[in-house]
This record gives sequence, structure tokens and C-alpha cells, in this order.
Amino acid sequence: MTKNQEFFQKINEAFATGDVDFILEHTAEDVVWNHVGQAVFEGKAAFAAEMEKMRGYIPQNYVTKEIITHGNFAVIEGSMTLPDEEGINKTYAFCDIYKLNKFKDGKIKELTAYLIEVNA
Repeated sequence: MTKNQEFFQKINEAFATGDVDFILEHTAEDVVWNHVGQAVFEGKAAFAAEMEKMRGYIPQNYVTKEIITHGNFAVIEGSMTLPDEEGINKTYAFCDIYKLNKFKDGKIKELTAYLIEVNA
């Protein structure tokens, strides 16, 4: 496993366990998070404010299907169960595309996140 593969495995685990501090520690100041179809968060302060909503939250049935890395890019695909606004659990597929600000020891500069409700 390459260093970047290990890094993205840890990032994925941080999302799965609500470890916001780990994610923020590895995020660039000029990060852009495009949550496709919902919102775009620009800069670390906006990213951090949105990430705080996830602190300590552990989604149910979090499954990582694939982690693909190439250079300073990574794609993580999987599924999880989350409650909707009415508290009803729904299953979602996700695909997150990451770009680091540099190849070695980089920080997350761009994150494009797709989240789609699927039938369980």
C-alpha cells in the first residue's frame, strides 16, 4: 500500500467515525468542498463549520467499496445509512473525489462529494 493509499484509508475512517479533528488537520486553507447538488464550501473556515455537524457522528452500515488513488487524486466509493430530516433511516451511495495540494504529504485541496439515496 502506498503512502497516499494509507492516507486516504485514514481519511475514510475519519469520516466513518466522525473524527473531524483528523480531517481538519489534513485540509488545506484554500480547500473547496463541492457537495454536488447541495452546496459549495470555500476555504477552511467554511469547510470546518460544515464538518463540525459531523463531529462524533457515526453513520450506520458504513461500507467502503473502493479506494482508488493516482498521484495526488483519490476516489472513495461506498454506502451508508443516515436518518433523513424526519429521522427515518435511508441508505445512500457515496462517491468522493479528492485532490491534494501536492503529491507528497499533501493536504486536501478539493473534495467533490456525490451522495445519492438508493433502495436498501
